[in-house]
Amino acid sequence: MEKKKNKGAWVLKALGILFIVYISLTIAISTGYYEAKLNEKTTITDEAMRQFEEDVRNGKDVDITDYVTDIREDYSNTTTKAGVFFSQIVENVMSKGIDGMINIFKTLFT
Repeated sequence: MEKKKNKGAWVLKALGILFIVYISLTIAISTGYYEAKLNEKTTITDEAMRQFEEDVRNGKDVDITDYVTDIREDYSNTTTKAGVFFSQIVENVMSKGIDGMINIFKTLFT
């Protein structure tokens, strides 16, 4: 017997993966995970401000680099760079297309 090839299976798998990602993000937002992470950053900032104020009161030499922590992580890679490049191209094409349509309507109605 010949096996039937299921040509639409990859579409269903992709939709299933997207659905799982959607559900995961929804659960993370509804449980407050994102807000907890933001609150953690705010707490660190508040603690640094209190330490700065205490050091100023005590007359210590203060340097801003001792209190400000810049935690920036660079997540860029070739995929994200390609995505940004593609989105810029789409944005340029769309904005030029919309401007062109507006100019056509202007010439038609003036």
